[in-house]
Amino acid sequence: MGVMGVSLISPALPTVATALDITDGQSALLVTAFTVPGIALAPVIGVLADRYGRRAVLVPCLIAYSVSGTAVAVTTDFTAILLLRVLQGTVGSVLVTLAVTLIGDLYDGPRRSRLMGVNGAVLSIGTASYPLVGGALSTISWRAPFLLYAVGLPVGLLALRVLDGDGGTDHGADYVRKLFAAAPTVPLLAVFCGYVTAFVVLYGGLITAVPFLLSTAYGVGPTAVGAALTAASAVTAVSAAYSGRLAGRLSNARLVAVGIVGYGIGLVGAGLATGPLQVATAILFVGAGQGVVQPNLDTATSGLVSAEFRGGVMSLRTTAIRVGQTIGPVVATGVGAGYGYHAFLLAAGGVALVGGALVAVAVD
Repeated sequence: MGVMGVSLISPALPTVATALDITDGQSALLVTAFTVPGIALAPVIGVLADRYGRRAVLVPCLIAYSVSGTAVAVTTDFTAILLLRVLQGTVGSVLVTLAVTLIGDLYDGPRRSRLMGVNGAVLSIGTASYPLVGGALSTISWRAPFLLYAVGLPVGLLALRVLDGDGGTDHGADYVRKLFAAAPTVPLLAVFCGYVTAFVVLYGGLITAVPFLLSTAYGVGPTAVGAALTAASAVTAVSAAYSGRLAGRLSNARLVAVGIVGYGIGLVGAGLATGPLQVATAILFVGAGQGVVQPNLDTATSGLVSAEFRGGVMSLRTTAIRVGQTIGPVVATGVGAGYGYHAFLLAAGGVALVGGALVAVAVD
């Protein structure tokens, strides 16, 4: 449900623009309205999940996410649609966070690492498949993709039934002070810098620079670009599913270093490519790197604090991810406009290779 927020409706944006008689820029606000609230509000909802319990927060968020998303399909007032997307983005920002938080609560050791990998695989499968589903539904009607958010209602009822109704903690106004006192400062900063860096590279390089490069340099159409990105996401899913099995052999930090090197190989390869097939092949390494990096960052973050503070820490993770998602495209298009997307990919890949090597050396 969490990754459905943007990937499901992004292929429908041109159809929405035509149906509502708005500009492409206005239709893109349906994405911005969803993503921006999470930067500031995800930590607030995470704190509430620690204070009042996971079920008490997750179930209302799932229901509100479903209702606000589905309600878009019953109005043509663009202002109302944007307000509904803001509400959906506010409650939706916590869904992936609380899923990871619950894995941290319920499992530990190698099993936690394996399930973080499974979770990463599910996210990647959603990221790869939802654009195809949303695109197909938008050929029926611009409203059809939004109706699929109704799936959140049975998911919310399932969560209500199977999750324990724990009462959370008794921390009051001093929760934030206790949270940062409980979390080790240097590892906390390290993992959050890791999230920002990973998603700057992912959204700047793979999600933004690669499509522009394929389109402008090689004349590749949107369908083929989508297929290339879907292939990279499929590799991410496979890589994430198997990354947890390596946890017993390598530390989380070492695995993150390996994944960052994968970013570097893929981005440098795309930057050096002389044809679209070479670019499509190179970005498979980026996908593989992402499948290793995110689950192991999630595992490391989950282990920083006990369950009473885990919701707060994992919600800060969401903020870090959203920051990276916001910065990446801006940097990519800025550098790409001035120096070209080949140059950006080479520079980003070089930074990733050096960064991965430094992390590997640091954890020896």
